[in-house]
Amino acid sequence: MSTVTHGMDTAAGLAAADDLTGGAAQIDALAARLDAALADFDWWGPDAERVRSEWSFTQRPHLELVAEHLSELALRLRAEADEQDRASGGTGEGGAGPTAPGAATQRGLLDRIGSWIGDRLQAGGVALGRFLGAATDLQGKIVDVLTGQRDWSVSAIAASALGTLGTALGVGANLGTGVDQRWLASGRGAAGDPVAVPTSDTGLSHRPALEQPRSLDTIMQSVTDAYANGTAEGSNGEVRIVRVDNGAGPPAYIVNVPGTETWTPSAGSMPRDLSANLHLMAGNPTAAAESVRAAMERAGIPADSPVLLVGHSQGGMITGHLATDPAFRERFNVTNMVTYGAPIDHLDVRGVDVLQMGHALDPVPRTDLEGLGTSPTPTSRHVDLPSPGAWNDVLTNHSHEAYIRSVHDALASDTPLGAELRAYQASGSMAPFLVGPGGAATAVDVPVERLPD
Repeated sequence: MSTVTHGMDTAAGLAAADDLTGGAAQIDALAARLDAALADFDWWGPDAERVRSEWSFTQRPHLELVAEHLSELALRLRAEADEQDRASGGTGEGGAGPTAPGAATQRGLLDRIGSWIGDRLQAGGVALGRFLGAATDLQGKIVDVLTGQRDWSVSAIAASALGTLGTALGVGANLGTGVDQRWLASGRGAAGDPVAVPTSDTGLSHRPALEQPRSLDTIMQSVTDAYANGTAEGSNGEVRIVRVDNGAGPPAYIVNVPGTETWTPSAGSMPRDLSANLHLMAGNPTAAAESVRAAMERAGIPADSPVLLVGHSQGGMITGHLATDPAFRERFNVTNMVTYGAPIDHLDVRGVDVLQMGHALDPVPRTDLEGLGTSPTPTSRHVDLPSPGAWNDVLTNHSHEAYIRSVHDALASDTPLGAELRAYQASGSMAPFLVGPGGAATAVDVPVERLPD
């Protein structure tokens, strides 16, 4: 008994070939637009040269290769359609009767080619939309500065430019893999159920016990403990929220936010990542900041309770952006903010008693170019701490644990630096956050995550 198979629908094959040719042309046009964007953008220096070189020698050839493959597939489809027409007497349709051996294989090949192309075009379209959004944001910031609509910092514009280039490279990554790699995507921030923190080390929990907040360095310890929780298997990061009850007035809350926890350009479920760094510096909404707000809601912080925001590195950027958000300030009574190793000079945090600390040789707090391009901000105190490492030991100088040791040593010293830190610690605005006689503190750890757009 013979097996009946069907040949190619040549009309559909020719239409697919036209779509492939059009797709190749769109990719070529996109590459040309990116060439022009890189050439015209006024950005110079080693970083600029590195990005342009990466584009010219790695990413652009990848786009060209994809376009070339699409063109070759279009030619193959047209040739297959012509051969099918000849085999079926020029009807332009697949025969209804037995066909030459290999027709089923031909159909399977066509299906696989169509699936391969569809995956890449769909993923590339998603990344292209992300790129166009980033380019629009960059253009808007430049126009704002030129027209005097808004005083964007140089670092914000540079971060927006880097984000635009990163999303452009993401187009190539998506086209090459057929999967959305989510390069520099934003997403949505979310928080899970709070988990009670032990008040002493009993050995029954993997969570670090709460350090009672009695000084600046013990307050900072809760950020380090949140870092430790974020390294647990299955964790996407956590925020530790400490409640201080001193008996008089409403309880006070300390919100402790760690910094960057992953450096991949793909925006995954961990919200505090490379994507968040660029978006925060550019002054754009982030899942990282949204997740901290969600964590505070989950912890049930009342609207009238004083709130101290504490953050290291990106955590400080997150707290700074939250403190400049009128909607956030209307919901939460933020009175104080302590950051260390965080670039926030470009942020205008009014009405908050801010202590901004940085090791003298830590380059990270200066990545915002110390607010270059913006008007002076009324930050309360900006303190330089002695660096624990050599000028080229970035990891030591930026370490959150090293910052705790530096503050501890300074508080105990008879130096102008120690006096300045003790003065902030003893200020009236900080009193609710330090456990006094008869007072006590409890805490919860709130898991956070990034959800897809």
